[in-house]
Amino acid sequence: MFDPTIYENLKVILEGMAYDLDFEGVLKVTGRKDLIDLASMSRTYSLEVLLNGKKEKDVRAKIELKAGLEDLADEIMERETESTGCIFSVAFYTTVQDIETECSKIGAAMRRLWKTDGEVTQTLSYIYGLPRGSYRNQINVVIHHKLHEENSEQLEDYVNRILFAAERILKKGER
Repeated sequence: MFDPTIYENLKVILEGMAYDLDFEGVLKVTGRKDLIDLASMSRTYSLEVLLNGKKEKDVRAKIELKAGLEDLADEIMERETESTGCIFSVAFYTTVQDIETECSKIGAAMRRLWKTDGEVTQTLSYIYGLPRGSYRNQINVVIHHKLHEENSEQLEDYVNRILFAAERILKKGER
């Protein structure tokens, strides 16, 4: 028998929270991946969710937990440090029409919401050949510090922030 790693424990907690919220109708889990990269011995767990659930107004999100070889080695060798743990990130997907105004408001709302915990970036794209006017906006939030089992309650805080962020994104950053 073996002890589960930080990654495995946090994955179970995150998955449980997401499926509880799905059961309650708060969000809809639309995809799940649990990947191991054998070349780098890294692990990635991702959940794709639909927030709000209304076809005409929805925000999709991809929530990820990642752990690398160094994290696994530190745990096996029992030399856990501040740099041992999992990286948490979330990417939101929505559309915008007025790039300058909407992205500015969304960015400000995301920075207020995630404060100093994470870095917020936005990436815009459009499909060539289609009329311009509607752009895809990917809003990425990467948490600066690694999560450990001892601070697993932060996962609940981050999931609540994701739900609140979806509301802000739907309102294009306005309160």
